[in-house]
Amino acid sequence: MMDKLRILIIYAADRLNEASTWQGIGFLVALTGCKLGAGMDWGQAAGLGGIISAAIKMAFPDKKS
Repeated sequence: MMDKLRILIIYAADRLNEASTWQGIGFLVALTGCKLGAGMDWGQAAGLGGIISAAIKMAFPDKKS
């Protein structure tokens, strides 16, 4: 059981090192925060999520392998 938990934690930590993970997190926060908190419609919230996602993509370029 502890082996599976350790593998899951390592996997999650590896994903947090990727810019695409943070793009997704930013997009979800924008969608839920704008729709539930700021009262924006879905189109406005998706637009804001896209802006956040693009800003993260520009700030943290993909790693070269």
